[in-house]
Amino acid sequence: MKKAFARSRPFFAILFTLCALVACSPQFNWRVVPNTDIGYMATFPDKPALATRTMDLIGLQVPLTMQATQIEGLYFAVGTVPLKGELADQGPALRDALAQAVANNIAAGKAEVKPIQWLGKTAHEMTINGKLPTGEAAFALARFFEHQGTLYEVLMMGPGEAANPDSATSWFGGFSLLGQ
Repeated sequence: MKKAFARSRPFFAILFTLCALVACSPQFNWRVVPNTDIGYMATFPDKPALATRTMDLIGLQVPLTMQATQIEGLYFAVGTVPLKGELADQGPALRDALAQAVANNIAAGKAEVKPIQWLGKTAHEMTINGKLPTGEAAFALARFFEHQGTLYEVLMMGPGEAANPDSATSWFGGFSLLGQ
């Protein structure tokens, strides 16, 4: 019996090591996802879905394309609006309306954005706290900017008082514009 156990020790050591590795796997499965049609690349924590819908913003019908994923209650999204036709000169107003829509999603009151430098250009950032419909605390971090006739919204939102700093760094640090 002792010989059988001694021979099986390497098997159990390997099994224990594999179980430990699985238990230590990262919370998110970060992956780089290029969107060559729109011109950006984002590092999502899970496989994103892509959808376009029309929103009523500033009294106009606005096509908003969202590439997003939700994992463990956190929502990671890149939204884009083509600034063409009647939307061509509406970038700042649409940015503010999108920021307010994000704030409304977590009952956060009035949205306020502040200019920052990001991706070598001026972007507008919003950090806001509110509540989910369940009453649980929620946060939203978003950056908005215009580039080559497109308004971008890069968003992280979810339950809690604030974003995990590592996740926020991975999310915003993993976004880039193609061809820039």
